[in-house]
Amino acid sequence: MNLKETIVTKLSMIGPKEKGVKKEQIETPPQGSYQGIDLKILPKYLCFKAALIKEKMTLKTVIALVLTLFVCHYGTSRMEISSLHHKLREKEYILAPGVLDFTTASPQAVPDSYVNDAVTDFLSDLGNVSANNIDEQYNTLKRFMSNKLKIAFEMETTSWIEQVKTEGISQILTVIDKEIKADNDGNYKVVATARAEFYASQQYLGHEDQVIEMTMKLSPPEKGRRWYLELTSLSWGKAETFKTKNNLSK
Repeated sequence: MNLKETIVTKLSMIGPKEKGVKKEQIETPPQGSYQGIDLKILPKYLCFKAALIKEKMTLKTVIALVLTLFVCHYGTSRMEISSLHHKLREKEYILAPGVLDFTTASPQAVPDSYVNDAVTDFLSDLGNVSANNIDEQYNTLKRFMSNKLKIAFEMETTSWIEQVKTEGISQILTVIDKEIKADNDGNYKVVATARAEFYASQQYLGHEDQVIEMTMKLSPPEKGRRWYLELTSLSWGKAETFKTKNNLSK
């Protein structure tokens, strides 16, 4: 054995004991565990985590659905309220009694005194006429008439206007009583009893008891119109004729 082989043999014979070092022991982990964690519970843990994630996703879906339904309901209700406001304002009209600043009023909010004043003006324009002012009075009254009534009124009063101007007749109308009935849609029916006194050349010609019937409705203002009430029908005649017509209708 040469020197080289002798040195190798001696080196191979020196172990941990000879070196004074403790030999490292290799341990096999216990079956079914890793780093102190029992691997037997891993499937249960994974199932629990999956169920938890699924539950959270389901909760988020339900919340999103409920929130969507709430937003849709809120939007629908707001649109419905807006539509109701629009329909309500369709029955609101502008009161313009000779002023430039307009205020709105629904049929239920119009004061009786305002309607009564309008009726008084209409009756005055119709009944208090003379040769000098009959055109002006009737033109004022026609501004508050519907187009259909305006045409009929012009046809019925043509001969009367001509007679007033030719004979110089003056008529003074005294309203004795008037009845005004209203409905919820802004329509008004008026029945007025009055006495018409006639004069010509400062001489008294006599009088006639009359009944004047008119219907009115709330109407949006137009240029040149100061009242918000529009005349839709107008008739007048002797009181006896009115009583006879009522008796026949009964």
